[in-house]
Parts: sequence; structure tokens; C-alpha cells
Amino acid sequence: MPRLSVQQLFEDRREKLQLTWVGGQKGASRELTHDALNRPGVGLVGHLNLIHPILIQALGTSDLDYLNQQPEAARNASLLALCTGETLSIFVCDGVDAPGYLIDACDRHGTPLFLSQKKSRVFVNLLRPYLQRELSEVTTSHGVFLDVLGFGILITGDSQIGKSELALELISRGAGLVADDAVELYQVGPETIQGRCPALLRDFLEVRGIGVINIKAIFGETAVRPRKTLRLIVHLERPTEEYFRGLDRLQTKSSTTAILGVEIPTVTLAVVAGRNLAVLVEAAVRHYILQTRGYDSTKDFLDRHEEAMRDQAENGSEPPTSNHSPGETGIFRAFGTD
Repeated sequence: MPRLSVQQLFEDRREKLQLTWVGGQKGASRELTHDALNRPGVGLVGHLNLIHPILIQALGTSDLDYLNQQPEAARNASLLALCTGETLSIFVCDGVDAPGYLIDACDRHGTPLFLSQKKSRVFVNLLRPYLQRELSEVTTSHGVFLDVLGFGILITGDSQIGKSELALELISRGAGLVADDAVELYQVGPETIQGRCPALLRDFLEVRGIGVINIKAIFGETAVRPRKTLRLIVHLERPTEEYFRGLDRLQTKSSTTAILGVEIPTVTLAVVAGRNLAVLVEAAVRHYILQTRGYDSTKDFLDRHEEAMRDQAENGSEPPTSNHSPGETGIFRAFGTD
């Protein structure tokens, strides 16, 4: 189960959130677990709340003003509620100093207290995706994960089918490498999966016949990405006679692959001598982009064909004939293929 300690959180986000650790060092080993993402009634990170439990409390200037204006007895009760119970750690934001009474309370209860130069709203928006990423369930997929035309594309297929060679060609055409061989996939939203590379394999791509190459060293900084949202899976397959017999040339519904409960659109490409797979992958990505914008080229083609047949019927001319099935009459003739 994914776990994240307060110490690790501080080390990972120190620079980005401009953090200073000022109190409650005894609580450095406190941990967040994957269960924290789905606990009913418990917030992961948010602004000061003394009623509903929040694991990581972010205090801004207005929150400190509220505590400062309380009578001492009421403030002590607020500090007890803030520093105990479900609270894992406290962050004082907006670039202000923590009052002495808050530091004392955090030291007394072992609740880690940090200062952040970020505005409290910005702090929450920056920390939440990090926590989602670190605490989400992770699954590992065998393949190559790339940024192609700005979209995260996972290339899968049997061993030695040519995934790495295809990835190398796409990188030479401007794509970016996220991960090769072992792709860590994790959920960051109800319908969003992100992928990253294990630290040990970062920047490397194995190409049979050449060996392990460092993509960043060869192609530069812009040829690698730290992570990417998974938008499309391209599965490479060695075709059989059954594959071609069962191929739907006017496929109107894309297949999907379930990853951590999220359905990811999937395109299957046959690996055949003479096919330019890099061009086909880029075409598949562009086709997917059009689909996300509401345009379906296959439906557009069929609508155009039906309109042409209606015009022929109204004009009294015979529809084109062929040896194809009725549903295919004239369609593939438009392409000049059998």
C-alpha cells in the first residue's frame, strides 16, 4: 500500500512550496496511506476547519486572525482540536510567521508545523495533486509510454514486436519519452490515469541491437517527460489470417482497455513489413484528437455515402453494384479497393 511520511513530504516539496519546518519535529514519522484518499468525511488537505477533520491543515492570514482574536480559553480549545485527532500536519501559508502559541501547541502534541511562502489557496492547489499522485494505487504495465503530439500514448505488444524501435522513431520525430519497459500507472482523478517512470529507469530506452541508450543525453532535455496523462493505448499485434478476416474496415466504435477501473481508448495496429508504424501512430493520435472534439470521420463518410445513395434513388439511377455485402455496396469502390 502506498505510504507517505511527513518527512518525505517535506523533502519532496520543500523547494516548490518554499517550506520551513518550525515545530512538532517529533511527528516526522507520521504517515499518510492510500486509504486517506477515500475516507468518508475526512478531507485530505484544506483550509482551517475545526469541525470536519482535515489531515493537512493550511492556515492563511485570515485563519490566524481568527485564532488571535479568540479569548485564551477558546483559543486553547481550538488549538487542541487543531493539533490532535485526525490532523497530520499544519502549514502556515501567505508568507507569515507562526505565532508562538501555535508552535508551542504543535511541539506539545508532536504535530509537524511548517511555514510556506505560498498563498494558502495556491498551496492547497499545489499540494493536492502531489498527494493524489503519491498515495494512489499503482499498477505497472509493460510497454513504452510517450508524449506524442502532446498526448500520453502507451505502446503495448508482445516482446520483440518492435515497441522500442517504434518509440525511437517517434522520439526522432519530436515525441517525448516518459518510460520504457516498466510504466507506473496511477489514478489521479475519477477518469484520469497518469504514467511515470521508476527512478532507476528514467531517461533510458532499450533498443535491441544497440543496447540501453540515454534519450536525454542523445536528444536533449526536451525529449523526456517526467509524467503524462494516459489518453490512448496503441497495441501492436502480429496479424493472422483470422485477424484480417475479422477486421472491421468501417469500425465506428473504438475498443477500450480497463486500467485501475478507468476505460482507456485502444487502437490495435498490425505489424506488417512495409508499414510505417510511426506515421500510423501519429495518425491514430490525430484521429483521437478529432474524436474528443466531437468529429467522427467514419460517421462522416457513411453519412456522405448514404446521402449519395439517396440522391441516386431520387434521380432514378441505379445504385452501384459490387460483389461486396449489401452494407458495403459502393463504399470501398470509393477508395478503389476490394
